[in-house]
Amino acid sequence: MNAKKIISYIQPLFRIILGLLLLVAGYLKIQDNSALFETVAYITWVPTVLQSFVIDTLPWIEVLVGGFLITGLFKKWVIPAGALIYAGFFAFAIYGLGSGMEGDCGCFGDVDDSNLLSMVLGSTFGWSMIIRNGIFVSMAGFLFLKPGRETDQ
Repeated sequence: MNAKKIISYIQPLFRIILGLLLLVAGYLKIQDNSALFETVAYITWVPTVLQSFVIDTLPWIEVLVGGFLITGLFKKWVIPAGALIYAGFFAFAIYGLGSGMEGDCGCFGDVDDSNLLSMVLGSTFGWSMIIRNGIFVSMAGFLFLKPGRETDQ
């Protein structure tokens, strides 16, 4: 199996995984955005209007982009949007660790025993969050590769 074929198999898998993560994370934030609210409020240098905008729109953007990633619709626009979201999460994880933020980031809604995704992936600022988000950014970057066409030789 050559690299082009491997890329063409892995890309849909990564697209679906990243889409599911966004879809579930957005849904959980829509259900309870208190952890997101607390995290965004911690960033005092961001104007309150922008904080409110992020709190109100981020969960819906995650659901929308996640759904489109899963279905493969509008890939020309959705893949860059998803990559931008994951790059933002990666940068925020670095900022959170560097600034000494503690506790739950609000990534997957409010953390409790019923939230399996949060228990598995974690929502606490630290190196594990940076590594996790770095993997997600790498997966999103992989979606930009062009497998190309097979040539007869």
